[in-house]
Amino acid sequence: MKPHDIDSRDATATDVGFLTPANLLSLARIPLGLAFLAVHDLAWVAAIVALGAATDLLDGFIARRTGTQTEIGALLDPLCDRVFVFLGLVSFLPTGNLDWAGFVILILRDIFTGGVFVVTRMAGRHLPFQSRQGGRITTALQLGALLTLILAPAYINVAILLVGTASVYAILDYGTAGFRLSWEPESPAPAGAAGWEHRIDG
Repeated sequence: MKPHDIDSRDATATDVGFLTPANLLSLARIPLGLAFLAVHDLAWVAAIVALGAATDLLDGFIARRTGTQTEIGALLDPLCDRVFVFLGLVSFLPTGNLDWAGFVILILRDIFTGGVFVVTRMAGRHLPFQSRQGGRITTALQLGALLTLILAPAYINVAILLVGTASVYAILDYGTAGFRLSWEPESPAPAGAAGWEHRIDG
């Protein structure tokens, strides 16, 4: 989804605090995701998906328009996306319309990127990925899978195949880019950049 981070080469850090309007919109996807577990009416579930997508479109737009792009916002956006999608998919496991194998395929990209993030942090290294097309496509298809479970669960295997294919592409793309960047010397951060990093995923 559209990030509200900016390229580390062009970033100018501004101390605007944590609870910016954009960050609050990102954080709103967590209670919306929890609502999946409490709501069973499909019309309400569809409304939750629409609200979650709206917050994701607006957080980046508002951050750019108000000049409140922050490092924490760049991390919150993809994190809240993952929590939202994960909880939405989990809510369909008890219905029988989604089995565990399909669930794992739908979150395969997230498992990979989350694992890379944790391992590189534990190793004391920073892997400077940019938001990439494969990640954005995968996230959009994950939301499409949620809508498929709501509107046409008989076709969920098609959505799983699409997400799985996009995830494999995204993983290969991230892995190739990460290997290439890991061998490049780090360029010094511009004045005022305060250590901005690329997101690992889109």
